[in-house]
Amino acid sequence: MAIKEKVTISLPEEVVNALREEIPRRKRSKFIAEMLKIQLKKLKEQELIKAYKEAYSEIEKENQEFNGVSGDGIS
Repeated sequence: MAIKEKVTISLPEEVVNALREEIPRRKRSKFIAEMLKIQLKKLKEQELIKAYKEAYSEIEKENQEFNGVSGDGIS
C-alpha cells in the first residue's frame, strides 16, 4: 500500500462546492489524487512533445546543412 501524506491546499470556493456536490465525502482524496495523476502525466507528455519537436528541428537544420554540401562534387 502506498504511503499517504496529508497536505493542505487552497482551492477556489466554487471548486470546493462542486467537489462536495459531486464526490462523496470519503472519496474526495482519491478523486483529487487521480485527477492530479492525470494532469501530471499530461504535463510530462507535453514536455516530451516539446523536446521531440526541438530535436526534430535540430535534425532538420543539420540535414539542410548536409544537403548543401553533399552536391560539392566529392564522391
